[in-house]
Amino acid sequence: MKIGFTLDEKIFNKITQSELLSYAKKLGVSSVEISPDKNILPKNTYYEIAKLCSELEIDINFHVPYFADSFLYEIMNFTEYKKEIKTKYEDLISMIVDIQNIICKSSTLIIHGASYDDAKEKNTALYNTLNFLNWILNFLDNKNIDLNLALETLNKNENVIGNSREDIQYNLNKFRGSKLGICLDICHDAFNYYPGKPPLNDDFLSNIIYCHIHGINIEKSISHISLKESDIDFKTYINFLIDKQYNNILNLELLVSYCGENYLNNLFGDIEFIRNF
Repeated sequence: MKIGFTLDEKIFNKITQSELLSYAKKLGVSSVEISPDKNILPKNTYYEIAKLCSELEIDINFHVPYFADSFLYEIMNFTEYKKEIKTKYEDLISMIVDIQNIICKSSTLIIHGASYDDAKEKNTALYNTLNFLNWILNFLDNKNIDLNLALETLNKNENVIGNSREDIQYNLNKFRGSKLGICLDICHDAFNYYPGKPPLNDDFLSNIIYCHIHGINIEKSISHISLKESDIDFKTYINFLIDKQYNNILNLELLVSYCGENYLNNLFGDIEFIRNF
């Protein structure tokens, strides 16, 4: 199992990219996850990060930067604004390919299903999700782009395709044999079964190609905090992945917005926590 972490751009006013990546490498990190968008950082900054990662032999994976444009990255809008959304995602994939050419590695892009306002819209959201996945998977194949897609398990309290294992499995079944797999967000998945225990022996787990992990404060309804501050213990999940010889990324998805001034201490502490399993 390889340890990764989400590269939160907000921390660059506290530590340089080089310092952060170099220290993380010393702690045993082998991957970072970035959400590239020119509205967040200049393209050249992402390319500089890629060069640093190449020198340090750190892989790069990607997450759709929903925070950069909540409308054009939102695939619920795919049917009505197909041309605009295709252009937005083609620009994202172009930047990803540029980064891949620097690091000379394949990678995974984490995506969410379509969001919806209420239960009456779920079928429309499912249709838009399937329609979008069909387009982007064909686009990647036609362009011969070495990029896997991982549909993320999300929080049951959010109206979004992917807030249950059943949603994820339904979409996966429609694209068997494709580049689509599962991003198991351990925190969301565990919370969706809480206070019960999630099943860790079903077919769903055999399709995992990527994992997120972060803490959760249930009372405050916040996540993306340190594992050590979490109301749910994820040791069973981590041991399960180790027992099943999971060889892909376990990505720490801590965010500055929720960790505040403790972000770096939380991140480095959680890296060591996972490394010691």
